[in-house]
Amino acid sequence: MSGASVQKRPAGKSQVSDAFASGLSRAVTAAGGKGACADRLEVEPKTLGRWMAGDTMPELHLAAGALAIDKTALNDVLAIYGLTATPKVADAANDMALVGALSNSVTEFLRLIADGKRCHIDTAVLATLFRPLIPQMQSIVDEHDKRVAA
Repeated sequence: MSGASVQKRPAGKSQVSDAFASGLSRAVTAAGGKGACADRLEVEPKTLGRWMAGDTMPELHLAAGALAIDKTALNDVLAIYGLTATPKVADAANDMALVGALSNSVTEFLRLIADGKRCHIDTAVLATLFRPLIPQMQSIVDEHDKRVAA
């Protein structure tokens, strides 16, 4: 959703539903499939399918539950209003995992642009790699900013 204009008034149901379905698809992937995601959200797979198709919208507590599966699950909805979700606290125990993921991402980035071009397919691959890393890096920046402001 980057580059999209920021919504000045409440978004329509279909716009929010489409954005939610986009983020929910990442949660389904992270959970290991639609059935596993439905189990973790404690809903029926048919219900999850209706959310993903935009036929219905979940109650807020169920939509927020997707964050337990994928921390970026609601970012597409928040992006309508120019916002993003980031962890409140950087978890130092995850720093090495973050460094490893960044290293892998840089390696993949270099491989994808070895031909001197970045096509839309490369961009989609990179977005998938970078999306979960951005909130983790932002939480480190936020932690520093809080310390400096104190």
